[in-house]
Amino acid sequence: MGFNCRKERRWNRHINRLKKLNDEKWRKVASKIRYCHGTSSKFQRSIEKYGLLPRKTNGVRPSVYKEHLESQHVDAVYLGTFNGKPYFCNIAAHNAVKAVGGEPVVFEVKLEPEDFKNFVKDEDSWAEDYTHLFKEACEFVREKPEQKGTVACYGSEVAKAIDEAVKEGILSEEEKCNPPPWFAEIACFGRFGIKGCIKPEKLKVWKEK
Repeated sequence: MGFNCRKERRWNRHINRLKKLNDEKWRKVASKIRYCHGTSSKFQRSIEKYGLLPRKTNGVRPSVYKEHLESQHVDAVYLGTFNGKPYFCNIAAHNAVKAVGGEPVVFEVKLEPEDFKNFVKDEDSWAEDYTHLFKEACEFVREKPEQKGTVACYGSEVAKAIDEAVKEGILSEEEKCNPPPWFAEIACFGRFGIKGCIKPEKLKVWKEK
């Protein structure tokens, strides 16, 4: 009995090490993707000086959004992904303007691999786990490479990041369709939170070319 318990503990430690190594790889992939944050010009100067701060900073600030749009993770900053353009963040910026006035502003956000250790789900996320959807999209693109960048869960930014990761040896061809749940959520849902503040040097105002 004791031998079986020790064997199980060793197996669990082995699985946890593999999971940790896999997460490290995918954090590197995720850091290759561009992210964004939509807001009002009323907050632009403060953001450029102090960075993006969660609502829970020296107390809890009220959300600029109400009802179902109100952020529940008061210790996190909410971000979206690009898919050619920052569609979700443009919507967020216009919502902020409706709430507080000003002009819509979108910040482009550069995240480092370590930032994704602080990933949190967006409360509007409609699925518990997106890995099966991501895998279906990835396998579809394998069969029809001409569709790369045009498929849900495998948009242009995600496709580019994964291609670069495979080329650099971060991911193998076999691994690229099997991300951890947090990465699949970023790729498929396109919105998420990062706990803590995001420093101003990781931000720049996005302007449409």
